[in-house]
Amino acid sequence: MSDTPSKPRPKSIGRFGWPIAAGLVALMLITGGGYVAWRTHRAQLGARLLAAMPDDVDKHADLVRYADAEAKPLFAKTCSGCHGLDLKGRGVGAPDLTDSIWLYGSGVFHIERTITYGVRSGQKKANDITEMPAFGQRGQLSDTDIRNIVQYLLQLNHRPYNDQAAFLGKQAYETKGQCFDCHAGDAKGTIDYGAPDLTANVWDFGGSPQDLYDSIYYGRHGIMPAWIGKLTPEQIRALAVYVDTASKR
Repeated sequence: MSDTPSKPRPKSIGRFGWPIAAGLVALMLITGGGYVAWRTHRAQLGARLLAAMPDDVDKHADLVRYADAEAKPLFAKTCSGCHGLDLKGRGVGAPDLTDSIWLYGSGVFHIERTITYGVRSGQKKANDITEMPAFGQRGQLSDTDIRNIVQYLLQLNHRPYNDQAAFLGKQAYETKGQCFDCHAGDAKGTIDYGAPDLTANVWDFGGSPQDLYDSIYYGRHGIMPAWIGKLTPEQIRALAVYVDTASKR
């Protein structure tokens, strides 16, 4: 008998092994093919989302669903720090994105532009035509003028107010403050300037009498960063659709 060790025989796959192996290979091919098809479909949706006119996207339910799915985690990562996961704003200066009040115009087109270039962001195309002046610090309005204007604003928003003070406040609004230049004669605001509607009772910096006084006395200088160059055009469009949809629910 030879002392040379025998070579191990290759293991047989067995009579039941071949069908199982073939099934696994087929499953891998089907799964892989399905993933490729899914990726292709997503890419097509992304291309269609960008190709569509901004304010026509909501006419295509599949594009809205795609945009919402893409934007939700992106919003949580890049926007929720100021606006909150619920889009209702966190703290002073961050607007509630779920209402119908917009400083620079509603609809996907205007929202997309604001996300792209920001507000007073330093980007050349940013929304930066004007800001809320510090009327009190500049001496343009007295303490009494400002307090009277606050009463006028309370009247416009159907909140408790002092009649005489509101009457004088309306005069100061129209003359000394020249507030109509940005907020319009009816106080409903002007989107060209990003001047808010003062009759909607929606206040980014707080709506208490003291908050309103502070806004007039010290002014406001809200800033939103520009996302151009940080997010892709498709991501920005998806975010704009996501926010627009949320404001219409």
